[in-house]
Amino acid sequence: MGRMSKTDHLVADTETPESSVTESSVPESSVPKSSVTETAPVEAKPGGSRGSQGSKGSAGGSRPEEPQRIDTMFLWNRLKRTDPKATKPFTRSGGFRGTQIDPTWRFQMMTEVFGPIGKGWGYEQVDWTIAERMIFICARVWYVDPETKEKCFTGPQWGGTEMVRRRNGMEMPDDECFKMSMTDAVGKCLLQIGLAADVYMGQFDDSKYREESEAFYAAKSNPDLQPAAVEAFEAEVKRRLGACLDLDDLEEVWRSGVGTRLREIGAVDRAAQHRITGLFAQKKAEILKREEEDGREAA
Repeated sequence: MGRMSKTDHLVADTETPESSVTESSVPESSVPKSSVTETAPVEAKPGGSRGSQGSKGSAGGSRPEEPQRIDTMFLWNRLKRTDPKATKPFTRSGGFRGTQIDPTWRFQMMTEVFGPIGKGWGYEQVDWTIAERMIFICARVWYVDPETKEKCFTGPQWGGTEMVRRRNGMEMPDDECFKMSMTDAVGKCLLQIGLAADVYMGQFDDSKYREESEAFYAAKSNPDLQPAAVEAFEAEVKRRLGACLDLDDLEEVWRSGVGTRLREIGAVDRAAQHRITGLFAQKKAEILKREEEDGREAA
């Protein structure tokens, strides 16, 4: 019977709790090394493919090739989670409360996914009008599909802003009313492809969800959790495990900070976390098997 190691408890501790920002687990074998993105529901990863090719027919042609299946939620899942730092609550007359989203953050997210404005995406005015002392602008957004390179358009949306504002009991013209109306219209267009959808779906009313989003964006900005860094860390763990001769060596590697780092990685890439944790389980099984065989030979 193999001897117990503190590594047993530590490995189990890493595998058991679900990460606070992960919404469901993804089988390890089906996920490539990902970039920083939510992993479930499988939040599409930058550069990832959203289609899966069906199996081809046999050599005799008895079965036709299955059509390619497209993930229609690809863009939505990449854009839906909002950075809490880009939001602030507001209250309107009548007691209505909502969450305001920073327009600059919206532009940043669109640039991250599609490229610079004017090249990978953009917006255009369709119509405008003035009514009831308000300026209304109708706009639509276009973007270049990352996979097909096709130019796509959202449906047109209207944004409106009052042309005057009251200060110190006096009405004054608002010189930003046109810009604010355009910002309003563009924000509504971007919602159609999923940008900041969690705010509009009421998920930001849940304090736990906000905490998950804070953890996700904190991890996303950490250079040690970028895809290349995670890949390098995995290679280093493999190298160090290869030099382990017994369970004491294995535990020493784990206690060197691997467990903590794996919990951080799990916040953005559960597949990588499971993959690296599995290396420890595999190495432990090899050591225990070798010790058992050595014990039989000695007997």
